[in-house]
Amino acid sequence: MEIGTIWFLVAIAVILLEVWAIWHIIGSERRAERKMLWIVFVVYAPVIGLLVWALRGPRAVKGRVVLEEK
Repeated sequence: MEIGTIWFLVAIAVILLEVWAIWHIIGSERRAERKMLWIVFVVYAPVIGLLVWALRGPRAVKGRVVLEEK
């Protein structure tokens, strides 16, 4: 495989992960301001944004109560 093909496949994978993350961010029950901040972070810093969102963003886990925002 050529190096250009590998980078193309990596770029496609990152774009698909971004779309998936944005879909989950929009579908969450958080406030609109928080959603917008996460979307901007994921779009403008794709790899770092996805990693941080995966660690800190999705809080709703099966079997665990999600704390309400005030």
